[in-house]
Amino acid sequence: MAEQQTKADGRHHIQLPAGVEEYGSRFQSSDQRLSEDLQNSSRWTYNSSAFLQLKIGQLMHYDYSSHKYVFSIGENFRSLLPEVSPILNKQYNVCAVVGNSGILTGSRCGPQIDKFDFVFRCNFAPTEMFKKDVGRRTNMTTFNPSILEKYYNNLLTVQDRNNFFLSLKKLDGAILWIPAFFFHTSATVTRTLVDFFVEHRGQLNVKLAWPGNIMQYVNSTGILMYTLASSMCNQIHLYGFWPFGWDPNTGKELPYHYYDRKGTKFTTKWQESHQLPAEFKLLYKMHMDGLLKLSLSHCAAYSVRPRSRSAAVVLIVGSTEGINKSNVMIKEQQASGHS
Repeated sequence: MAEQQTKADGRHHIQLPAGVEEYGSRFQSSDQRLSEDLQNSSRWTYNSSAFLQLKIGQLMHYDYSSHKYVFSIGENFRSLLPEVSPILNKQYNVCAVVGNSGILTGSRCGPQIDKFDFVFRCNFAPTEMFKKDVGRRTNMTTFNPSILEKYYNNLLTVQDRNNFFLSLKKLDGAILWIPAFFFHTSATVTRTLVDFFVEHRGQLNVKLAWPGNIMQYVNSTGILMYTLASSMCNQIHLYGFWPFGWDPNTGKELPYHYYDRKGTKFTTKWQESHQLPAEFKLLYKMHMDGLLKLSLSHCAAYSVRPRSRSAAVVLIVGSTEGINKSNVMIKEQQASGHS
């Protein structure tokens, strides 16, 4: 441990631990060579595959589980990894990130969403039956492994497998972003997915992405997609980001997801793992700062063109704890010259 000493000149000096000074002198002796290497840029090349060099047998840990849990990279899994990231050097002007909130029900935002340069979606949400409200275009969608159990019965029957196959066919060239290494409870589903994609290799036009060990905090899928979009898009519009059980435009009750069966009550189960009101408050602040466009109104009268902040639905949100209708104030402001 470093010690502090007072010299005769009255100033404090730090006495470094044994070995550090010796290491510093060795580093200094190689400083000239280091400087030459950094300055000679002709020798430097970008290794685009460096982040993809997983080896068979390599152990992956999980972001949110104990370090004792690991996933061993097998030959089949390794064969599904792309040679180059499907988003490498991709850049778009205006993008949409579509959440799954019930606020999209009856919004008529589908045609507007489909006009964006790139459309991000969350958790393999269905679009065909809801295209008037959410659109059909999908360039990237996340796939939480729990979806396989909830909607496709873990592919246990031929019919389950056929249904999953047909759902994947609709993606038609989109990126399927599978967060397989968040929780160790996903391990079995991940192996099932790997076996399925190997079995149907060449039959599906889907680009697979398996992000690993990227998270430090538990965020919602929507926040993850916004973060990714911010590295690819000049402008970002958010749809379906409203974590409350009533419509801010009409006051009517809303389902949690736009695709929930009619009569399904709003759920607060997300409180077990997410802080959606706090996230919404942050997104709203970013909307007011002009960093993103948060869409909460029906879309029939609006265009995709960028608009001034005053043309949007303005939400003044109080404390994120116990948010209800009484502390959300809504008012429409129309800006001249914008549709």
